[in-house]
Amino acid sequence: MGENLTGRKDHSIIIAALIFILLAAVFAVIVFKQINLGKFTLPFYLLVMGMFFFATAMESDSKLGEWLASLSWTLNMLSFILFYQYLTGNLQSWIYMWPLVFPSGIGLGQVCYGAVKAKKEPIERGKVLIKMGFGFFILIFVIFKLFFQ
Repeated sequence: MGENLTGRKDHSIIIAALIFILLAAVFAVIVFKQINLGKFTLPFYLLVMGMFFFATAMESDSKLGEWLASLSWTLNMLSFILFYQYLTGNLQSWIYMWPLVFPSGIGLGQVCYGAVKAKKEPIERGKVLIKMGFGFFILIFVIFKLFFQ
């Protein structure tokens, strides 16, 4: 684990190992307790795939790591939105929730990658994408709720 120019350590191997251990423990509990996830199966597996990709991204120092982290958090945001929609039954929210998946999910992946890898550039790019995504979300939400109720 080397250090970057700002003096922070790269803890990516520890984070990746913790994520893999957590995923193995969750699957072991589901299998041995024979838990039926029901309608939450798709969001759960999307979340597991996202976390697996994020743990894999932690082991790459190239641009591929950033791409994998962005893909992983896009899957995670999609799974969080599906959890919300299945819990509340608010399936019409797809209309205004897409900006949370694509610009914001990608940005969140870059921020997390930059924070774990102690790199400033991905964090700055990610912050811009998150702001854009939330801005689009609020704009579309307001327009949808005002005009298309």
